[in-house]
Amino acid sequence: MPGLSEDFHSPRIINFLENEYPSLEHLYREFHSHPELSGQEEWTSGRLASELEAAGYTVTKGIGGFGVVAVMRNGEGPVLMLRADMDALPVREETGLPYTSTIKMNDNQGRTVDVMHACGHDLHMTALVGAARVMRAIRNMWKGTLVLIGQPSEEMVSGAARMIEDGLYSRFPRPEAVISFHVAPELPSGTIGYREDLISAGSESLDIVVRGIGGHAAHPEKTRDPVVIAAQIILAYQTIISREISSDEMAILTVASVHGGLKHNAIPDEIELQVNIRYFRQSVRDQLLDAIRRVGDGIARSAGLPPELFPTITIIPESVPPVRNDPLITSRVATAFLRVYGPDRVRYIEPSSGSEDFGIFGAVEPPIPICYFRVGCGDGSCGFLHSSRFAPDPKIITNASHVLVIAALELLSREK
Repeated sequence: MPGLSEDFHSPRIINFLENEYPSLEHLYREFHSHPELSGQEEWTSGRLASELEAAGYTVTKGIGGFGVVAVMRNGEGPVLMLRADMDALPVREETGLPYTSTIKMNDNQGRTVDVMHACGHDLHMTALVGAARVMRAIRNMWKGTLVLIGQPSEEMVSGAARMIEDGLYSRFPRPEAVISFHVAPELPSGTIGYREDLISAGSESLDIVVRGIGGHAAHPEKTRDPVVIAAQIILAYQTIISREISSDEMAILTVASVHGGLKHNAIPDEIELQVNIRYFRQSVRDQLLDAIRRVGDGIARSAGLPPELFPTITIIPESVPPVRNDPLITSRVATAFLRVYGPDRVRYIEPSSGSEDFGIFGAVEPPIPICYFRVGCGDGSCGFLHSSRFAPDPKIITNASHVLVIAALELLSREK
């Protein structure tokens, strides 16, 4: 944009974004009212691709599913990647917004579910478009190559790996750093949260089948009731955290789903549990998994079951390691944020117990430095992530776009 100051945190960039805001808010409403589940982001990816093409980028669709890659080459210099996630959640929206989602889709188990952007991915994509427009407008202020990606299947923590497997780093310019952010309702609107090294937890999702010997409810003594065995296992799992994990460590164990049986008077042969664990350190992850197996086997043995009927544990693909920011890149970006916003708006935060697959973009050979930060959206009424009432103020788009631009210019500035 002719006339923009060479000072990359000039108020003129904010003015540019404010002029773009009506268009960006309209786009945000489109994304919000047309959510799509993980792996089914066909409309979403097409809409994002069209916006990035209109902003002057060379766009490729269908990377690792419905992934989008947009490239702008601007002379010799570093290669930087900015990432936004695209998928939504199987949640029925209850925000009351005029652009409330009424979308229903079939999930990967064939069930018809309501769908909602309850995790801010609609805002992430819109902010990426805002940053894309600014970076094209101020091409005289930076040099190198900017790669923007729309990632599918973040909620299933599989999209990053699929994009890499589909040639993200071989078919397109390989980045020297990857940047992303997430809206944060726990932080006040207008603030930024950052942290070097560990910033979010690792997570493992487990399918556990608790077996028994079924039979008639009139003769429970002739059975080995898996419902009772499963109940004992669930309660015993809770003592793993309180009695086996050091209080200095972060560890969470959740039994989120229990299914089994079809008839009031028929004791089933098995019960299915869906379990999630979260951790900051690999050793804690290993300790949790060992304890989960030992507790299950022990309770099954005490119920008189033979080893072939002990619980089976399957770690499903919805599992990711902790996200660890590169200290050097994160320090540079955080310093730029501090120069622009000051210490009142830029906060050093504790690691989150949430998890996601952004770290996979850096976990390649050779490793790529990553930086993941949080943009506050908490105004007291926006709800929390994954809530049916999650409704951040769309005006955060301007701030989120701006912080992406600041990070990009810090790493691509002609003065660097």
